[in-house]
Amino acid sequence: MTTHPDTIFHNGKIYTVDADFNVAQATSVRDGRFDRVGSDEELLPTAGDATKLVDLGGRTVIPGLFDSHLHLYMTGMEAPRVPLIDCRSIADVQTAIAERAATTTKGEWIIGRMGWHESLLRENRMPTRDELDKAAPDNPVFVPRGGHVGSANSAALALAGIDEATEDPAGGLIVREVGSRKPTGLLLETASYMLRAVLPPAPPVETEKGLLCDAMALLNSYGIVATMDPGLNAHQIDIYSALRDEDALTVRTDLMFRANNLPDTERGVAYANFADDEMLRFVGIKFMLDGGVEGALHYDPYQIVPGEQNDPEYRGLSLLPPGGEEEFVECLKLVARAGLQAQTHGVGDACIDTIIRSYIAASQEVPIRDLRWVLMHMHNPTQEVFARIREADILVTAQNQSVLLGANKVKWWGRSRAEWSTPIRRMIDEGLLVGGGTDGPIVPIDPFICMWWMVTRKTLQGDCLGPDQGITAREALELYTINNARIMGVETDRGSIEAGKLADLVVLDRDFLSGEPNAIRDTQALLTVLGGNVVYGDPAGIYDRQ
Repeated sequence: MTTHPDTIFHNGKIYTVDADFNVAQATSVRDGRFDRVGSDEELLPTAGDATKLVDLGGRTVIPGLFDSHLHLYMTGMEAPRVPLIDCRSIADVQTAIAERAATTTKGEWIIGRMGWHESLLRENRMPTRDELDKAAPDNPVFVPRGGHVGSANSAALALAGIDEATEDPAGGLIVREVGSRKPTGLLLETASYMLRAVLPPAPPVETEKGLLCDAMALLNSYGIVATMDPGLNAHQIDIYSALRDEDALTVRTDLMFRANNLPDTERGVAYANFADDEMLRFVGIKFMLDGGVEGALHYDPYQIVPGEQNDPEYRGLSLLPPGGEEEFVECLKLVARAGLQAQTHGVGDACIDTIIRSYIAASQEVPIRDLRWVLMHMHNPTQEVFARIREADILVTAQNQSVLLGANKVKWWGRSRAEWSTPIRRMIDEGLLVGGGTDGPIVPIDPFICMWWMVTRKTLQGDCLGPDQGITAREALELYTINNARIMGVETDRGSIEAGKLADLVVLDRDFLSGEPNAIRDTQALLTVLGGNVVYGDPAGIYDRQ
């Protein structure tokens, strides 16, 4: 084996994100891993005749980014649907739907992409069934917003069996016209699942694989080389496995099985013997105990939202298994016995307390301290819960849902709770290990928009929610690199640019750590390297220049 490196990246500003957060000038790669990190003077003399020399031209380099909560499979499947992120009125939504209807066979489904928000519209609300009927009278239409809310037209509601006589499902709400039981078309939480259950099945497997590969390429274009895909089923896990067999993965992906009850958990823990490698791992089980903004389980009532939330005692929705908290604890014990990670969606304060209480209860029988169990989201924790999380060695992953969903937090929860939501500054100051991500495609997957929000707490609507909970750019980068690696148990191989670790790095168009915070969101990846191989970039611009 040659002792010379395969590649030397030199003449750069390399943020290593090691224990001392050192800044280097050069790094070398050999056999897919970082060989050395240091100065040009130290590394350039190690080059052999076959060593590729990459002159960074003074550009900034960071470790490959790791989004610890990104629905990658869903991102791929969303691509063919109707984009609505640029709509600014109900009329714009109608136009987008009508344009798709013009090229869609009568009776076939028209579905919007979930990554947008009604607060971007002048009307600041979701479209109604009647408005969607006008846009596409001959097609069933579903316009989801995120994974918890959606609007449907009359044809879609009929296919789902939702009408005036339909009762609200447990954990869900069919919004109705004031003074009537006629559904407006807006469906919250499990009510939206009733509609999702009648959507068209997944496309042919080869199409699925192609869409997933496209989604990985999109992540690579943002400098993302790793993610955790939360809440998959057996078929979706099989798609990932097939792509690994074809050597087609370009994002290191951790897989979690989604479970809603004890039988689901039993099916999920059967993956404990999954054949893990550097590109694909099965890590555990994801649970959901409450909803999103409109369904988060709070101790205190929501605000009245005319036409959407009219109950003065509404406190959100519980998505516990049928057997309640007792069944959830039994699910957790199964996960612990299998030596797997549990990650649980918790948004409202009442739900967060339930998750922590249940984790601690399960740990009395099977210790979880080494299993790296995670509380997802942690939007509205009580002041008292931080110490309990820390003492139980529970980890947290925080996402930037507020960058797009913040307006609804203000509208549904009130300004005070919206300002406090996702208090990352407090989490870090309390000594919690916190990882970062986006929850894409529910919000934009661009990691630099996410880090911009972490630092400035600004939203895409121009608001600023909780500026006192902003963190530094350095901390934001740590959340997206070494912290996520620690949370997912791969810190010896990933998360920083250090000798012996996998050679994952990103070359950027600017130094966002020392620049103006508002410019962080404009940062772009010029080159993304995975295991020493280029997976995104302009070769003529950087990599092939000797």
